Amino acid sequence: MTTETKIVVFWDVVECPLPDDLEPSLVSGNIELALQRQGYLPCNVSIRVYGKKNHEFKDEFLLTNIMFLPAGDASARCKRMVKDIDKWALGNGESHLMVISRVNTEFATYLAVLKARDFKILGARPENAPGKCSNCKMTTLDELFTQEWVWESLSVGGDPITRAAELS
Repeated sequence: MTTETKIVVFWDVVECPLPDDLEPSLVSGNIELALQRQGYLPCNVSIRVYGKKNHEFKDEFLLTNIMFLPAGDASARCKRMVKDIDKWALGNGESHLMVISRVNTEFATYLAVLKARDFKILGARPENAPGKCSNCKMTTLDELFTQEWVWESLSVGGDPITRAAELS
């Protein structure tokens, strides 16, 4: 089943860095491939990358048609992503979003509000990130995401995490 649904990817490249041997164009292609295997059309995927102002791959992201948004430290990147997702959400009720980041309490709370408004949220987080955030109302981040990947797998085009509920 293929869906025409548009997906906007909001990627914190500091929390989920490029793998050592891959360039931005390969990683963006791998993200599109992973989404395509889940039924999404790669032409409907747009990627926004949030990083430090002097990020070493900034120009390569721009050459790959990936929007690079300089945003400073972790708190500043989170706030910028929330602001941009909020703007995007106002006119995109039928679209899905993907968040590639280490989700903190503030971000998780915001995403929970979007989920309550029936947005489909796909997620990817680093392998070493906890499965839940402290002080969050939900028990695990699984409750936020329609589908979830481990970043190290998604960056090479891997499949999402299989949850126990999906197996039964």
